[in-house]
Amino acid sequence: METKKKIKMVTFTPQANFGTCLQAYALYTVLSKKGYDVEFIFNGHETLAYGIKGTIKDMLKSYLPSSLVEFIRYKKRQKIISQNKQSRNTGTLANNNQEKHPNIIPLADSKWRYWLSKLPLYNQLYKFIKYRNKQMRKVYSFAFDDKNFKMKRIYTAKQYEEIVEDADLFITGSDQIWNPYCCGYNPMFFLEFVKGRKKCISYSSSIARPSFPNEIADRVKQNLSQFTHIAVRERSSVELLKKLLLRDDINLVVDPTYLLNKDEWMNFGNRATIEFELPPRYILCYFIGFRKDDYRIMVEDVKNKTGIKDVVTIDCVNGNINYGNGILYKDGGPYEFIYLLSHASMACMDSFHATIFSLIFRIDFVHILKDTGDNTSSSQNIRMYDILKRYNLVNKLYDSNNTDWTKPINWEQVEMIMNQEISKSISYLNNALSY
Repeated sequence: METKKKIKMVTFTPQANFGTCLQAYALYTVLSKKGYDVEFIFNGHETLAYGIKGTIKDMLKSYLPSSLVEFIRYKKRQKIISQNKQSRNTGTLANNNQEKHPNIIPLADSKWRYWLSKLPLYNQLYKFIKYRNKQMRKVYSFAFDDKNFKMKRIYTAKQYEEIVEDADLFITGSDQIWNPYCCGYNPMFFLEFVKGRKKCISYSSSIARPSFPNEIADRVKQNLSQFTHIAVRERSSVELLKKLLLRDDINLVVDPTYLLNKDEWMNFGNRATIEFELPPRYILCYFIGFRKDDYRIMVEDVKNKTGIKDVVTIDCVNGNINYGNGILYKDGGPYEFIYLLSHASMACMDSFHATIFSLIFRIDFVHILKDTGDNTSSSQNIRMYDILKRYNLVNKLYDSNNTDWTKPINWEQVEMIMNQEISKSISYLNNALSY
């Protein structure tokens, strides 16, 4: 009997950002269906909040009053907005962006955490701290209990060596794992520990920026030079890597969520447990940014112009905001997100993946940009311009001053472009895996 090739997959770990969960699930599922032995490896440094400081921060967010947590987030966001506004007024924004340094995250190497993880009650304690409410427990079940992934956490340098020895190839992607201002510059996502000893490929890794900061550009170039095949999610990233690596074989592919068809996603959503009765017609809201006042205005505008009065908001990070005086659903997980979106009459979002799923399910939508300034170093707008231009849907970006977003979508045209892109993406993936 032929032994399955072992793939070690690296991307963001599942969290309450459902797009992050579902892109990982999609790529893992596609690779598994192709007959590979896939293991999702992670080191716990996939976000900026890690280590003892991060653990304390998580616990404080969990057990402080939600109103106080919201107030702290609000003040922090207002400070950033004020700084950006001042920079624009003084004409120093570009210089500020050049000077801003990305947070460089070290590869995990913690023997004490490794031995702690061997204790009998460690998993229960970890679940208590990290997966503290019903929504997060649903994420935990999705990731660890429901057999959606085979997952392995790496704690020590020795384990990296063991992983490299055990692997036939490594694959990174998708999501903004190569954006140094998303969750910091993480050498795990660039497979720095592999050091060219095994085959490395990427699928739909996102940079979502026009360039890399000078202080990490050489490091990125060295790490990506070990990749035999590279595919990214934005056209701008293709050009960036061609110049950086002096290669002409950088590919543009779709997000892995496209690689599962509508029926597969509908079956996934049917695993949902919705704790309330849904209205016959509703607007689904899913916001992961902090433009709360703008979201409120947008939702009311959409209600008025569509005539859809019922609103369901599935919570991610925005706390206790009930947009449109509808239903605030704080307990939804990945299954519930897909079910609610696939059955909505309209969707309002600032999320890349919520937009993708609206396209997959043929749900009319309007998207509001997460960032008010395209030129800020933390801006993620480039990826939205890219995806909407490809489908001739830039009019679906919300603008309170016009009604272009109300125009109907030419679904036949959208699906024709999608199918072409999916076909090319599958060909790339098959070629990269078999090379």
